[in-house]
Amino acid sequence: MERPLPRSRRQSALAGLILLGAAAATVAGCGAAGGDHANGKKQFIAACGGCHTLADAGTKGTVGPNLDDAFRGSRAQDFKDSTFEGVVRYWIEGAEQRSAPKMPRNLVTGQDADDVAAYVAAVAGRDSESPARPAEPTQ
Repeated sequence: MERPLPRSRRQSALAGLILLGAAAATVAGCGAAGGDHANGKKQFIAACGGCHTLADAGTKGTVGPNLDDAFRGSRAQDFKDSTFEGVVRYWIEGAEQRSAPKMPRNLVTGQDADDVAAYVAAVAGRDSESPARPAEPTQ
């Protein structure tokens, strides 16, 4: 049984994946299409909120990364919403995952996936700190 990575290593790995997603979005010519944020929020709550914390959606999942925490640092460095949108879409489609629990692939598809990606890109990490789950102390 694999041991989960410490929080700091998970954050570093997530930052690397964000950069990888940004590169993938750039290469693919992915721009911020805007999407239907109302549908994206509805789909996110139904399909993703049980595992992910996202303040705007009112979800407090603890199985997957807290998306506010995950994107806050990159947002503070002025990453564009199109970058976040590309990263979210990349993960929805089933990015390679090396640790459990693994996120199921394609929980939302087609336009719904585009809408979820656009919604998360627009709202994740905009708060100064997570009201849903405070940061864990470092050891």
